[in-house]
Amino acid sequence: MNKLLLVSSVTSFVLATAASAGVRVENVTRDIKTKVVDGPTQTVLVQDGKIRVSSGKDNGMILKGSTIVIVDDGKKTYTEMDKEQMKKMAAQANAAMKQMQDKLKNMPPEQRAMMEKMMGSQMPGGLDTSKPDVYDAKNTGKTETVEGRKCTIWNITRNGKLLEESCVVPFSSLPGKEDFEKSFKEMAEAFAEFAKGMPNVSNQVQVRANVNGYPVRSRSYDAAGKLRGTETVLTKWVEESVPAASFEVPKGYKKKEMPMMGQ
Repeated sequence: MNKLLLVSSVTSFVLATAASAGVRVENVTRDIKTKVVDGPTQTVLVQDGKIRVSSGKDNGMILKGSTIVIVDDGKKTYTEMDKEQMKKMAAQANAAMKQMQDKLKNMPPEQRAMMEKMMGSQMPGGLDTSKPDVYDAKNTGKTETVEGRKCTIWNITRNGKLLEESCVVPFSSLPGKEDFEKSFKEMAEAFAEFAKGMPNVSNQVQVRANVNGYPVRSRSYDAAGKLRGTETVLTKWVEESVPAASFEVPKGYKKKEMPMMGQ
């Protein structure tokens, strides 16, 4: 998925009130012009208040209640984050950011500019958190048809510049919409707790939560406002029974402690 889109798009899910059929959602990233798929299929499974997000056959993220579990199938390990751990990580992120900013102040101008460019490109809004980016989500009212689904165009902007264009359908138009919509909200709340330590990420998470529905197609733009060459598209959305084992860590996997911020 679009990297942050998984943080958005990947940026969203939780709680069914009773046992019911689950939901399987599949997305692919492909070239806009040729439609050739780039990378593995991204899958979201939802059943009885539990969620699993994965890309390809290996690895995944499981959300159960307010606990996030990251599974590494290659190393046969897993890590867990609950709300308290996320609060600690948010505090660590704030401290690490302040420490980096203090170091930059003492660097020669040329070296500081180089570091800001290098590190800022890896962080939404860069290193300067004194002036957080301003994000906005707007329903343009325009409609298109994507993979047979009629959708409405939403524009997400950063500091007034187009960052992402999403074609959105209402949850009511999709199978298993009740459980999935609740799941979307719960996942957004879980990530919002962690994002508190990073103002620009937090602002973006909050704005994305205002988009009313699910994006069946997302396209991103670079800093110059130029459309990138790929798009993430919903290819499958079905109701089906999801095995309970999909939301559990496989037997024999070892638990790893979440690394300190900056390690």
